[in-house]
Amino acid sequence: MRHDVHMPKRRRGTVRPARTYPGAGPPAPSRRIGLAMFPLRVFLGLTFLYAGLDKVLFDSTFLDSAAPTSLLSQLQGFAHTSPLAPLITLIAEPLVGPIGLAMAMAEIAVGLGALTGLAPRASAWGGFAISVLLWLTASFAIHPYYLGPDLPYAAGWLTLGLVGDGDVYNVRASLRRWLVGLGMEEPDADPERRRFIQGALLGGVALLTGGFGWLLGEPGRASLTAELQAGPTPTPTPLGSGPAATPKGAIGTLATLRQQGAIAFQVPSQASKFAGDPAVVVLLSDGTAVAYDAVCTHAGCTVGFDPSSSDLFCPCHGATFDPRNHGAVLSGPTNIPLPEVPIHVDAQTGVITLAG
Repeated sequence: MRHDVHMPKRRRGTVRPARTYPGAGPPAPSRRIGLAMFPLRVFLGLTFLYAGLDKVLFDSTFLDSAAPTSLLSQLQGFAHTSPLAPLITLIAEPLVGPIGLAMAMAEIAVGLGALTGLAPRASAWGGFAISVLLWLTASFAIHPYYLGPDLPYAAGWLTLGLVGDGDVYNVRASLRRWLVGLGMEEPDADPERRRFIQGALLGGVALLTGGFGWLLGEPGRASLTAELQAGPTPTPTPLGSGPAATPKGAIGTLATLRQQGAIAFQVPSQASKFAGDPAVVVLLSDGTAVAYDAVCTHAGCTVGFDPSSSDLFCPCHGATFDPRNHGAVLSGPTNIPLPEVPIHVDAQTGVITLAG
């Protein structure tokens, strides 16, 4: 039988578009994209999970407000460089204990969310918010900006928030089957309800993980309890400092400086350039005294005098400065020296005061 009607031939290399049907919904997420996102999920998830656990399990100084590496000490340094300085002073410093715990729990939840795939978008946006907050406080003063550690994390979390996990290597399918098997969820349950259950489960696991770490570790529990009962804590004493009997309005004396090697002080509020900053006076080997602003030029922590090396050392990230060479950087994550604070030493009494 001869056919007079011929079907048009398909051109070689062309692909027909996929047919769509009413009610079929959006296409399934690309597994290839999910596999590409998986290494980023693992890296960000493990990093944030470790960061949160470190605060409640390993770091014994994080909530100890008397330690130079405590959160309070870091916040006081950030207040000199951060655009969020008013919020740090008015809110973060008085509530440093609860805020520190909340930050640790948030990092644990975000890390677990990225690793397990529970509430993946919410976890990614939470990680993005934490990274941006850390950039605006801890690393805002770092120059050039690409040396700061927080912006790359923010970019990674932003990518995960926009793309998602591609529905690969997560526990969502197993969780759904488990809930359906227990009769706690219908097979065609509302997606919003599923997301709510995932978020609630993630929050519960994060609280259990952080609470278990808190019970096992020692970090700052006694300090936090006293802080919640007594209110705001006093300014911590930096490394190498100590009480010094000095005349009113003076920084210290040469006699005290010879005994201690360095004297920590706070620049009075009426001084213009370094008003309110922590500072330190150091005795050099030739008998002269020099003073420096003690706000670390990396992330704003308070540096202190290291008597073993006679250098100025930042306890937060390890930056080291040379007081013998105009505060030059010896090592660490910064290339900006400490600014010098002009001082005057009375030749007869040895009393040290601010110059000008």
